[in-house]
Amino acid sequence: MAAGRRRRGPRRRRAGLRAQRRRSGPPRRRPWRRWRRCPRDGERREEGGHRGLGARVGRRRRRRHEPDRLGRRAILASPRATILVVVWVSLAVANGLYFSFSVFLPPLVEEFRWSRALTSGALSLSTVVQGALAPVAGLLVDRLGPRRVILAGVGFLSAAALLAATVRGPWELYLYTGVLGAVGLVGLGPVPMGVLLSRWFSQRRGRAVGIAFSGMGAGVFVTGPLAQWLIGSFGWRAATATLGAGALAILLPLVWLGAHDPRPRRNERSAEPDETPSGEGGGVRGEWGSEAPRLLPPPRTESHPTLSGAIGMRAFWALWFAYLFTPLAVFPVTTHQVAFAIDRGFQPLLAASVFGIMGLMSSIGRISFGFAVDRLGGPLAATLSYGCTAAGALALLALEGDPRVGWLVAYALVFGLGFGARGPIITAMASDLFGGRRFGVIYGALSIGNGIGGAIGPWFGGVVHDMTGAYRVVFLSSVAFCACGSACFWLSRRRAP
Repeated sequence: MAAGRRRRGPRRRRAGLRAQRRRSGPPRRRPWRRWRRCPRDGERREEGGHRGLGARVGRRRRRRHEPDRLGRRAILASPRATILVVVWVSLAVANGLYFSFSVFLPPLVEEFRWSRALTSGALSLSTVVQGALAPVAGLLVDRLGPRRVILAGVGFLSAAALLAATVRGPWELYLYTGVLGAVGLVGLGPVPMGVLLSRWFSQRRGRAVGIAFSGMGAGVFVTGPLAQWLIGSFGWRAATATLGAGALAILLPLVWLGAHDPRPRRNERSAEPDETPSGEGGGVRGEWGSEAPRLLPPPRTESHPTLSGAIGMRAFWALWFAYLFTPLAVFPVTTHQVAFAIDRGFQPLLAASVFGIMGLMSSIGRISFGFAVDRLGGPLAATLSYGCTAAGALALLALEGDPRVGWLVAYALVFGLGFGARGPIITAMASDLFGGRRFGVIYGALSIGNGIGGAIGPWFGGVVHDMTGAYRVVFLSSVAFCACGSACFWLSRRRAP
């Protein structure tokens, strides 16, 4: 410091700083950032602060195989949309062919002079084969993956429809429709489709399954009137051959290109324990190579229940009997609904059109009850759907004494709303209870009840008509089985700890 120059005091230094700030402006602040949770879909958003709250908001980019809550934006922007489309179309085509048997029933009886019990027995045999092969399909899905099983189902179902055009005797009808068609329906049925959906959707499965399974009703809505028009124009043989060729042309490229499993994420692969014994203790090596105690079970035992463990649970048998009572309440009605309407004096095309309306309402019901599972829970949603089924059966009971078209339309609207709604509910509940690597086998074991009930239902309706000449007993028994199925769903709830 030069001699004679005095140092500035604190006041003069502060005054100099203020003057410098006036000349250069305020000092630049570092932008602050914080994370907040988006109220719509649970995503995290980043905000920049010095420009105002929300000035620099940007959504974090979702990874391709990240678990999703099935938000509206997520479906359209992820490969899960492809899976939903594949399952929806596959179930639409398969169930359209399956439930169109009620449209083919009157021309078969008229041409061959068979009884209705004998003719509808082919559908009963089909459900027996489906129930017997459901556990096998679950085992194959766990070993080979859903895609190969679904492709095999496409081949068998298309071949069965094409060969059905050459039927000359009852044994051929039973072989093509009851065996080959059943094998195809198992490959395109709820077991592989449910496993595929459970692997792609980890949350809100009820909504996803409801949307995908709504294709069943859409297939009935389209295939019923289409089959009746083809029968009236070209005959039932040309109709079944056309439907079989169309199913093969639609499903083969769709499933080949679209049905695939999600890729496992890196952290999931690294989190799986290595079960190779190490050292003298025979312990299990964990994620970081540390040896777990010998007395502790592997950590994946509880998260992946086995078939033997599921059989010992009350919820398994409650859902099994729910699967048994549901086709007993539904199949005797749906198999003979077109023949019953024709007996009441309605035109065949009108009866098939009402059958198609029921399929359209079924699509709405599957989606609605799929959402209801996530909102209200499985037992309450199932009870509401059984109420719709019982109301539709009572509408047909009223139609038997008062043949008005209003009762037929009421049946199509109300019965269709609950038709097939238990499938998404059971799939969502079973996935939550028994989800894991063995879910295919467990779900296949549950489907045995559906096969037994579906085998008895169509045959029971035909026998009752042949013995009494009416379907009054069928409609009343449908209401009783609805009550039994609803009670089973309430028994399947988890016990409080």
